[in-house]
Amino acid sequence: MAILQLEIDRLRNLHQVRIEPVPGFNFIIGDNGSGKTSVLEAIHCLGRGKSFRSHKTNKLIQHGCDAFTVVGHTLQRDHKHVIGMQRSTKGSQIRISGNAIRSTTELTELLPIAVLEPGLHRLVEEGPEYRRKFLDWGVFHVEPGFSTSWKLYSRALAQRNAALRDRWAQKAVKQWDRELALAATELDRTRRDYLETLKGFMARTQDVFSAMPEVSMTYYPGWQEGTDYLDYITHQYESDRDRGFTQFGPHRADIKFRVEGVETRDVLSRGQQKLLVANLILSQCLYLQAHDTSVVILVDDLPAELDPERREELLQALQDTSAQIFVTGTEKALFGGANFSKSGLFHVEHGSLTRLT
Repeated sequence: MAILQLEIDRLRNLHQVRIEPVPGFNFIIGDNGSGKTSVLEAIHCLGRGKSFRSHKTNKLIQHGCDAFTVVGHTLQRDHKHVIGMQRSTKGSQIRISGNAIRSTTELTELLPIAVLEPGLHRLVEEGPEYRRKFLDWGVFHVEPGFSTSWKLYSRALAQRNAALRDRWAQKAVKQWDRELALAATELDRTRRDYLETLKGFMARTQDVFSAMPEVSMTYYPGWQEGTDYLDYITHQYESDRDRGFTQFGPHRADIKFRVEGVETRDVLSRGQQKLLVANLILSQCLYLQAHDTSVVILVDDLPAELDPERREELLQALQDTSAQIFVTGTEKALFGGANFSKSGLFHVEHGSLTRLT
């Protein structure tokens, strides 16, 4: 279990909300605009320091108020913590058990949060930055050294780019080439290892979705496959210098999804794309659970866009993760396959959250 108690005050249209979620499903129902998604945003703030809908957390402050507050009592690996976030017009204060955090990665490590929301298809349809974020979120939680390698790589990349913009000679740029290559090689290794293991977890969840064809997943490192990265960027020096930045590396990595050799965005319907991404994210959650890490899954109005059979399959796949899950919907009937006797059922109205029996 991850969240034992949740308190929300003056976030969007919510005020003085306090609930005790159950370990499994927590269904949040209410009319459109009632504040269902705001509850999920508050939880997301505890795990990421921001909303999944907007990076501007000051926009979450209730109209006419100076600040909002979110407090979560959490349990992770048998250790209890209190995460508190207050956002005012002047900035944010985030604490874990009374101590100010130095980086939001502390939140991410303590309270891993996965999100299934109506824009899921973007991971398949749009640019590689969405797929890199998906990949690196998972690697971060299972590879202890990944965060350090990424920081080293980002620092060396920034310094090399600055040198290229200033048109340094290749001999001078080489000092950054070596540092960049060292971190890049480690990032590439951890990403590949992670994806290979993730494929096994995907196979476990794939069978739940009857409408999904078999999808292949191929990793591209961000430079020519099968070449040594240091040699590769050494040969790219003149081209990089002319452009003023490093064109190739882990910061350009991507994942390609295909059905019988054709990219999924060209053959899968929007609904199938969302089920594919849901499968990917739930497979990540299974992977984390196998590492004794409790995950919180936020599902924002996704069932409303699926037919009853697909909703039933999604609920089953969510249940199979053994995660703590918060699902929003406009009516209870959307979750027809759910066992409400073992779930938390809450109603949002007029800025308040009430548990239903």
